[in-house]
Amino acid sequence: MTGDEANRPSSTHLSVHVGTDWRVLCHTYPDRPPILSLDINRAALTLAAADGAVTPDHLRFARNLLAAVNTYVLDCERIHLAEQGAGNPPEENAA
Repeated sequence: MTGDEANRPSSTHLSVHVGTDWRVLCHTYPDRPPILSLDINRAALTLAAADGAVTPDHLRFARNLLAAVNTYVLDCERIHLAEQGAGNPPEENAA
């Protein structure tokens, strides 16, 4: 390694294009944090609290994840409705 290469953190980019072969589960337990699992074809992604501890930082992560997923769902619904023609009212109903 030379120069700044020794100081760069590792990075990973994961891109999943979801088709019809998927499964999303949240495993909950009475005495430990939940585990969120996404299985898409042959890829699996599991989200869990580091060291099995739900910290304030982990709660912030979970809330930000929820907000991002909510935005994703709303935009998918908007696009789906537009593709189905629901987003374009008939001209006689236009104001």
